[in-house]
Amino acid sequence: MDQKTKKKKFNLFDMFNSQRVGRGVEKGEVKEPTFKNFFKYFGRSFSKLLNINLMFTLFCVPLFFALFAIAGYFDQTVQNVSHPLASVLNGLIINGSADPLTMSLYGVFGVRSGSASQISVASIIFYCIAALTVFTWGYANAGMAYTIRNLQKGEPVFVWGDYFRTVKKNKFQAMLVGVIDFAVIALLFYNLRFYSYNSANTVFFMLYVATFIMIGMYAVMRTYLYPMLVTFDLSTVKLFKNALIFTFLGLKRNIVGLLGMVIVVALNAFLFFAFMPLGVIMPFVLTFAVCGYIGIYAAYPKIKEVMIDPYYNEYGEPIDPKDSEKNADTEE
Repeated sequence: MDQKTKKKKFNLFDMFNSQRVGRGVEKGEVKEPTFKNFFKYFGRSFSKLLNINLMFTLFCVPLFFALFAIAGYFDQTVQNVSHPLASVLNGLIINGSADPLTMSLYGVFGVRSGSASQISVASIIFYCIAALTVFTWGYANAGMAYTIRNLQKGEPVFVWGDYFRTVKKNKFQAMLVGVIDFAVIALLFYNLRFYSYNSANTVFFMLYVATFIMIGMYAVMRTYLYPMLVTFDLSTVKLFKNALIFTFLGLKRNIVGLLGMVIVVALNAFLFFAFMPLGVIMPFVLTFAVCGYIGIYAAYPKIKEVMIDPYYNEYGEPIDPKDSEKNADTEE
């Protein structure tokens, strides 16, 4: 049989080879970023998404220490009583009222049925190491946005090189945006937890619902924030301002993209409860990249329509501002 007609054997390691050449896009093939074409391009980009998720995880390595701290392997567990009368009876016994009735009641209500953990020094150190993620969070997201954007544009993607090149070109702004982004995410989830504990109150319940809406809006904002960061030379204030405007400007695509990301997170949560090891591993293998791909697939066409195409029409130069800088560096 002719060598050219032989079917290439499947090689598992090719999936993780970022230098491997894909089949590309055939001449005359439809390139519109529609819902129908999403699954076709997603399947074609799957192996690259595995690499992108791996790089994202490497930039967020300090978070692994938080997982160890949350697991409580280094904490001390203390048995405690759950009934409120136990503390009263214990006080009576300490103050000399150790009569038979008090002792009998304490034997009933003073049973240690619960447990409380006391955080250890090791766990505190692990939490402090995990907090370093705030400085690498922007780099992880900027690199992912750049590589996924190029995937969707049909450009060659070399994950390792593209990630570090993006970090190098945007090192100051990416870190600043990442710190703000991380702080906003932490604040929103803190508010969500706080209001959930007080949701019996009508005002707090309304704030609880409002926090959910704000989380959805900010999730959409993030799909515009980092692609604009790696594409345009804008100030940090303008990045957040434009991201907020795009949240309402591309409402139809934003809703579909948000639903897609929610479905991916829900499936990961289902795996966590159905088979915990797989549910824990998935975010470090695929979940982050898939959510990023869905978000940018929905957001980037609107960015191109509003911010890039008018530039082409006016100047006739089909080159993004930051891409032109990269090309200039390459020529040198």
